[in-house]
Amino acid sequence: MKNFFDNQSLLTLIWKWKIHFIVIGLITILLAAVFSSPYFLTPLYKSQSRLYPINTRSYSEESESEQLLEILSSTDLKRQMIDVFNLSERYGIKPDDPYYRTNILKEYNDHVDYKKTEFETIELTVLDPDPQVASDMVDSLISFYNSKVKLLQREKYGEQAFSYQNDLKRKTTEIDSVLVLMADLRKNYGLLDYEVQAEQLTLGYMNALSGNAAPKAVNEIKSMLGKMEEKGGEFLLMEVQLEALEVQRDTIDRKLDKALSLANKDESYAMIVEEAFPADKKSYPTRWLIVFVSLLATEFLALVTVISIESLKISKS
Repeated sequence: MKNFFDNQSLLTLIWKWKIHFIVIGLITILLAAVFSSPYFLTPLYKSQSRLYPINTRSYSEESESEQLLEILSSTDLKRQMIDVFNLSERYGIKPDDPYYRTNILKEYNDHVDYKKTEFETIELTVLDPDPQVASDMVDSLISFYNSKVKLLQREKYGEQAFSYQNDLKRKTTEIDSVLVLMADLRKNYGLLDYEVQAEQLTLGYMNALSGNAAPKAVNEIKSMLGKMEEKGGEFLLMEVQLEALEVQRDTIDRKLDKALSLANKDESYAMIVEEAFPADKKSYPTRWLIVFVSLLATEFLALVTVISIESLKISKS
């Protein structure tokens, strides 16, 4: 059997059927041009923005950019976009469709895309028949992202603040309990500052003995020293405990202030590196590409058909 895939044979065969190939090509070009026109394929305009995460921190192995991407693609934000821009009507999907949720999310994912670039920014792209709507959708998605992160931050730091408030109350109660006990020792035993009093009383007792002080004064000093000996150690431990509790209370108080500040902070969580704008030229469909691919595919099928016909002729002869 003659090898039609030999270069010379193939060229000879194409030349033999050249009129057919030309006619098929012209018809294909005409049909592809017609079916890729706005009458059959709705032109879509692209609006694009690049974002960089700011004022956030990573809580897992994900980077800040990956977390930004995760939130942008969350179902919550998709529902907001679908409701605000009435995308069910724009995409021609009826809410009473039994597969409404699946279909609307599929259309949304086909028209809205996000991806991380090599520079850790997030590229956000929206396609829509209306260039202004495409640009507005990009801006709204960024706004919804900021609101979502702000809500997450408030919930997170609000929980921390609530925990710190409870810790602060508990620590204040412990301090008050120690102060009550110390007040009792001050009232009944005259203890004010253990180290200072112990030093002064010891010095006073030594001076009283060496200076031939009155017995009454010596007895008073001895009485106070006795009280120091009886309750001084306990009072000293309370002083140390009180100091430690006050340090802990101050640390918790600072953490509480920081958590409340972060919970109530009003800031942006995405730095816009490239702003979106209404496109003045459609991005889809690319008609020349559709026509070119259609022509190649049709001519290839025509060539296969011709080779089959010629093979049948040879096999019958």
